[in-house]
Amino acid sequence: MQSASANRKRLRLANQGKREEGDLKMAEIERRAVTFSLPELWLLHDFVRHEIPEAKSWRYPPASEDLNEEIALAIEACETHELTDYTLLLSKGDLLVIDYFVRRDHKTPEGAAGKKVLLKVFRARKEMMSEMPAHDGDDRTYREVTRHAATDHDAG
Repeated sequence: MQSASANRKRLRLANQGKREEGDLKMAEIERRAVTFSLPELWLLHDFVRHEIPEAKSWRYPPASEDLNEEIALAIEACETHELTDYTLLLSKGDLLVIDYFVRRDHKTPEGAAGKKVLLKVFRARKEMMSEMPAHDGDDRTYREVTRHAATDHDAG
């Protein structure tokens, strides 16, 4: 027969493991709201596929069935209800899928530009990164680089 303190310790460790597992799941599904115009949604639809061969070998596969579905539903809602834009809640994986496929110089006949889409994605990724802990490396931090970036930027 085990003592009550041993049972409490085992229960405490089990609960701690569940909390850590829950924290990990929350980190995996952290999302950012990004608003796209209807032409930008069509641009995303041109690139975001629902699956790729050997997706299991990728850490972040450059395809997402869920994101493909969300884009399709957003386009349908915009077309049906005459909306000019739509906000998607994007995970880190979703942002990386978009970054993987959309090219900066891509333009659509409706007026969407890859660069504008990518800048929205980069801003959302920046928001996610701002919550990451600092590291002890000897390279420059994001803040150090952006402090001096005013003299070296792309005006386009």
